[in-house]
Amino acid sequence: MEKKFDLEDRFVDFAANVVLFCKDLPSDLTGAYYGNQLLRSGGSSALNFGEAQGTHTNKDYINKASIP
Repeated sequence: MEKKFDLEDRFVDFAANVVLFCKDLPSDLTGAYYGNQLLRSGGSSALNFGEAQGTHTNKDYINKASIP
C-alpha cells in the first residue's frame, strides 16, 4: 500500500512519466531540444531528493533539499 506522502516514490513515478511523455515528442529539432531538457530536469528531482535523504545533519539536509 502506497503512503500518500511518500515523496521518494512520487518523484520516481514522476521521472518515469516524464520519460514516457518525452518518447511521444516529435523527433524534430525542437522536440529533441526540449525533450532532452525535460528528461534532465524531470529526473533530477528524484536524484536530488535521494541525496538529501542521505545527509547526516539538518543543515546539510536543508542545503541539499533547497537545490532547485
